[in-house]
Amino acid sequence: MASRFVIEIAYDVPRLEEKLLAKAASMNNLSVKLTNVRQTPLTLERPSVDVTLVRCVSMYGAVHAAALREAVDIKAINSSMAILYSGDKILTVSRLKAAGLLIPRVAVGLDAEAAEKALEKVGLPAVDKPPIGSWGRLVALLKDLDDFRLVLEHREMIPSSHMKTHVIQEYIDLPSRDIRTLVIGDEVVGAIYRYRPSDDWRTNVALGGQPVSAYLNEELREISLKAARSIGGEIVSVDVFETETGSYLVNEVNGVPEFKGLMQATGVDIPGKIVEYAYKTCRK
Repeated sequence: MASRFVIEIAYDVPRLEEKLLAKAASMNNLSVKLTNVRQTPLTLERPSVDVTLVRCVSMYGAVHAAALREAVDIKAINSSMAILYSGDKILTVSRLKAAGLLIPRVAVGLDAEAAEKALEKVGLPAVDKPPIGSWGRLVALLKDLDDFRLVLEHREMIPSSHMKTHVIQEYIDLPSRDIRTLVIGDEVVGAIYRYRPSDDWRTNVALGGQPVSAYLNEELREISLKAARSIGGEIVSVDVFETETGSYLVNEVNGVPEFKGLMQATGVDIPGKIVEYAYKTCRK
């Protein structure tokens, strides 16, 4: 790899993943530019970088960082549109459905009254999500109508307008785990089961979910690539549910994927693969 090639890592919260990406770039004799978007203004002047890996936790921060780099002909991975499609759960399910992928039953209520009717369509038990959010924040399991009324009351008190929109999804409880795959370009580099902790119904590794290596069969591979392409993503994680009939349902796609759990469970050098992909895709 050429040392004059500069990879920018745009972030807002420094996590292990960003540190590993910077280390992988340096080990491959690439120059690294770290840009904390909370501390550094992003302008419409072209920076001296060849590619930007967008790693912001904030969805809108990630979209804006990518868009401003794209405006001055810097390739952003992922693109602003891919991050937007994956970051907004309503846009995500719309793209997945349009691509012909199987997804859980879902209905959207743009306000409290519509949310009640959305729940009637989906049925109980169900999961209530805001359209934007990560790490399982404000995602609620609705076992009965009392749970739903508590969620409505809580969300109505939050000033943010998008928090008053409810994505109601059927609850899949088989077999107390989900599957996460990671796509880099045209390759699915690995798959893990994420087992939910004993004190939580969610499987997020950030909340204590346990990552265990999973067999990556051809169907999972095809579903993952199709899901990534449906949102225009190059480096994404895909969350998949198993059903009692043995079929797969795509739950979510993450355009700024965390990967420490998958690294831990599979031993795959994910930072190295991401850096190699960025270099090969963008070298001039």
